[in-house]
Amino acid sequence: MSIFKRLLTNKTSSSRSIIKNSVIAGTIIFSGFGQDVMAKGKSYVAVEPLVCDLVKSIALTSDEVTCLVDRKQDVHDLKINPRQAQLLNKADKVFTLGKEMTPSMRNWENKKNTVVVGVSAIDVDDHSDHGGHDDHSDHGGHDDHAKHSAKVDDHSDHGGHDDHSDHGGHDDHAEGAFEWAGKFQLSKGSYKWSFEKVDGEYADPAMKMVILKSNDIEGSEDLAKELLGSKDSISRKNNGTLIASNKAFILNFDQRKESTVFNVDIKEDGQYIFFTEHMPFEFEATQHFFKDVLNSDVEPIAQVPDEGEGHHHHHDHGGLDPHVWHDPHNIIKMGNIISKNLKKDISVFNRGDRKLISERFKQADSLLEGLDSWIIEQVSSIPEENRVIVSKHKAMEYYGDAFGFETISLLDFLGDSSSLRPENISSTLKMLDEEKVQAIFPEQIPASKLLRNLSRQSSVPLASNQIFVDGLMMDGNTVSVAVHNTCTIVDSLGGSCDKESGSNLESEWYKLSD
Repeated sequence: MSIFKRLLTNKTSSSRSIIKNSVIAGTIIFSGFGQDVMAKGKSYVAVEPLVCDLVKSIALTSDEVTCLVDRKQDVHDLKINPRQAQLLNKADKVFTLGKEMTPSMRNWENKKNTVVVGVSAIDVDDHSDHGGHDDHSDHGGHDDHAKHSAKVDDHSDHGGHDDHSDHGGHDDHAEGAFEWAGKFQLSKGSYKWSFEKVDGEYADPAMKMVILKSNDIEGSEDLAKELLGSKDSISRKNNGTLIASNKAFILNFDQRKESTVFNVDIKEDGQYIFFTEHMPFEFEATQHFFKDVLNSDVEPIAQVPDEGEGHHHHHDHGGLDPHVWHDPHNIIKMGNIISKNLKKDISVFNRGDRKLISERFKQADSLLEGLDSWIIEQVSSIPEENRVIVSKHKAMEYYGDAFGFETISLLDFLGDSSSLRPENISSTLKMLDEEKVQAIFPEQIPASKLLRNLSRQSSVPLASNQIFVDGLMMDGNTVSVAVHNTCTIVDSLGGSCDKESGSNLESEWYKLSD
């Protein structure tokens, strides 16, 4: 063999060897990278308990899913503490229903790791596959309850505060009217009452407040109305001082500031009642409205509207009704968003984990379709004329639209004070009689004083169980709350609920989420 040929042969062999070794090395490196991707689980935070349950049902078992909010806490009132903020910042992704349900998330929605799965993120189901359960045309006289497909909250349960276009004159308030009254047990000393901008503006540029030293809200109402209607009022600006007085204060909010704060000076220990032209919760963005000198929240011991058990649910959702999960088809759409975003965190080369997430979502989808069919079957046992859900707030309208119920908010009839007075009790009783209402559904147990009084005067019984409108129950899962609410509604309205088959669906869901 010539020298030239030997050199050429050696060069070719050397090149093949280099290529072969490079391929082997690359395979080892790539293999190691793939194993690292597969081995490393992700860290996710789900804000609301229901969202957390849904994420756990779809995410890989190797992923860590942290529930930010305890089931005992009302997400409307969530104030994000430093530990929770740290969790949100460190998470690979944060899943939330959004600011419509959890107002404190408005500052987190635009962050790159936040995924909104609530009403603003999904195309709400139109129930076209439920065969005529969308118009409720058999409930004459309440056409306005049949048009909820867009689910825009008109805030008619908030005393007319739907557009605030009359800022400056309080034209939407009757002369001397108050929208809220709260009784507090206060010790002598100084307190802070704050008003914050929500979505960039105050609910009104000014508001009247009356502070009376009294232990009887009802007994003080006439005096409060007189003072609120009087032109002889005291004007206060930011950092102004408020005291118990036989004059109303006009509180002027500083448009240059995100919050306007007033000092409340309590001269002696006792019970004090604050009457306000607006719900104080309309001015809450990041903190509770009333605090003591140690910056601790001060809660009323009684209030009108009466929510019972000291709760003050914020059912003003910025124009959108967030309670979408009461329709299983909407939960499927929420799950689809979760599934897609979970797969974004997985390498395109890791087909196994991506396929596993798709399979878990498919199982959840199938179970939720089964839940939808189960609810339709249970509801069919209710006489058609009985299919009316009456509760205090507008929270079950997606459920009503999906399954053929008329849903009625008592606050539509009771008005802005939401207590039983001669001027509004007659219209409420008339509505209950005309609609042949079979039951009133409380949203907490024991039922609020308002609902107990209404039930007694109308002879319409309260349902023996509460309905859970704002998320999960203390025990159970996403399917559990739907089964519980359905059986409570069906059994209370003259139907018969198959609890055993509902429990089977719950058990199947546990296999996914546990």
